[in-house]
Amino acid sequence: MSVTSSASNSRVSAATVVQGRVIAALILREIHTLYGNTRLGYLWAIIQAAFSIGVFWLIREVLGARAPHGLGMAIFLLCGFTPWYIFSETVTKCLNAVRANQALLTFPQVTELDLMFGRVIVVWGTQLVTSLVIITLAIIIGQPVELRDPMSLLATLLFAPLLGLGVGLVCSSLARLWPTLEKIIPMVMRFLFFASGVFFFVSELPSRLSRPLLLNPIAQLIEWQRYGFSASSVAPAYSLKYICVCCAVSLSLGLLLERYVRGRELS
Repeated sequence: MSVTSSASNSRVSAATVVQGRVIAALILREIHTLYGNTRLGYLWAIIQAAFSIGVFWLIREVLGARAPHGLGMAIFLLCGFTPWYIFSETVTKCLNAVRANQALLTFPQVTELDLMFGRVIVVWGTQLVTSLVIITLAIIIGQPVELRDPMSLLATLLFAPLLGLGVGLVCSSLARLWPTLEKIIPMVMRFLFFASGVFFFVSELPSRLSRPLLLNPIAQLIEWQRYGFSASSVAPAYSLKYICVCCAVSLSLGLLLERYVRGRELS
């Protein structure tokens, strides 16, 4: 019996190593596809994020707005864009993963989940590097940067890709059943961009506006991440239990739907 158990464990270990190598190869392929064909390469991701922050920074400066709760404007906007980009890019990449890589699925070692995991890791890693570069630049130009709660930052950087993966799996699976969703989902994401508090504090709005907006877990993640950098003792509104439930439900439903539609031909 111990021999059988040992053989079974050996097969599981070998399969895990193979899938790990597959995902690593997919990550390298994704990075090369995204950034290998331009002269700027990986630097382009940093330029895009810095440009987005710079535009909204300029708008707020023109309007005379200041970042609340002791935050520097660069950090205030970065804490909005980082969770949002991780979530939205993850959903978008999962939605298009199978259609963009159908040729790879002819290899028996490659699964649809592998494609999505590889893309999620690339998005997550890219945003982490970009954020570190922008924080460094903010310190150089004299922006106030004070991390008062490192666990809040680490937690939001973990929950954002998990939520994006869960929602991405749900959207990708449903799009296999109803292809029209591939056109509807990007429009929904544009609406969520303005409703997630990327460039404003949701908790500072009147309760008749903040309550419905905080039903959006991304808005809560952004509030939570800003709290980690806030110099104020007033905590923005977020619920750890609500965020955990949203991640767990979306991941569970997404994995079930992915298994249900796996192998179906794309329309």
